[in-house]
Amino acid sequence: MLKISVCDDEAGERKKIADNLRVYIAAHGEHRIEFDVYSSAFDMLKAFDESGGPDIALLDICMPGMLGTELARDILRFSENTDIVFLTTSADYAVDAFSIHAADYICKPYTQEQFDAALERVIAGREQRTWILLRCEGKLHRIALEDISYIETRDKRHVVSLASGKKLSVWSLPAQLQERIMDQKGMTMCGKSYIVNLNHVRCFSGTDLLMDDEALVPVPRRCRSALKQTYFDFYLKEAES
Repeated sequence: MLKISVCDDEAGERKKIADNLRVYIAAHGEHRIEFDVYSSAFDMLKAFDESGGPDIALLDICMPGMLGTELARDILRFSENTDIVFLTTSADYAVDAFSIHAADYICKPYTQEQFDAALERVIAGREQRTWILLRCEGKLHRIALEDISYIETRDKRHVVSLASGKKLSVWSLPAQLQERIMDQKGMTMCGKSYIVNLNHVRCFSGTDLLMDDEALVPVPRRCRSALKQTYFDFYLKEAES
């Protein structure tokens, strides 16, 4: 079952998005979708606090009380697997939206075809991810390898930083799990203390890696030349693909 949640402060827009979803669901019964609709960010967050976050959140951006981008950050703090799709009348927030790795950004007005195409991209992306389970503070967290930004080893603990900004602290990474992480495209060692996902590196200053969440990962002097080449080769292949 795929759960989708909608938040828009305008009644007409809520009805339109709900109608769009019903048309999509009727044509794609294989996805087994259920959805709910909220008129305010605060109502949505209260519901998520009680029953957990959705797989996909369709959010307006310009809402009273809380912008959709702020709502998205709150959602991702406790629901790291939620894909965010913004539906908005303004393109002014696109940079901010993609800084939190929004799955898509649709400007209103849009057609049913555009809506369907965006939703299909997001669902297809979810199906292609490699999911793992991490135990943190007695709870099991299901996360996608692609969403790991970097992992820092501190003594016997491993701090897993996700693209959403959330951090999970785990006591151990089983050998098989560590192998799966290192097999993921873009994962590389950065000294002995860090595993870094190059997909989430904004730039390499020569001494540090600046990550998407503004964190700085220090690069040991002995590794700088090799990591610079690895970083260059990775993005060269990305540009060619």
